[in-house]
Amino acid sequence: MVWPEITELPDYNKISFKEQAPVPLEEVLSDASPQALDLLGQFLLYPPFQHIAASQALLHQYFFTAPLPVHPFELPIPQCPGGPAPKAHPGPPHVHDFHVDRPLEESLLDPELIRPFIPEG
Repeated sequence: MVWPEITELPDYNKISFKEQAPVPLEEVLSDASPQALDLLGQFLLYPPFQHIAASQALLHQYFFTAPLPVHPFELPIPQCPGGPAPKAHPGPPHVHDFHVDRPLEESLLDPELIRPFIPEG
């Protein structure tokens, strides 16, 4: 059983399901990157107290691997088949400049958040 403490939940005995082996995330999300699968897997851990914390999740490699996060106004606009394309919104300039060739600590708002994770060298 993946979550032994589930039997201690108050409504556990009200519903029963046939036991099944878990389906690997790689099969469910075959187009996802290894970093995306790792982060999602850390959110889906049972028991819930083992989930990754939001503060840790924001420092996950997924957010520092191409394609990098962008402001919604910078996202590509899909073409509408059989009609005119929607107008692009200029939006505000992107405030944060992310580069994969720059050190991780230069790509964050507060470098002190990742200082403990940077190897000395």
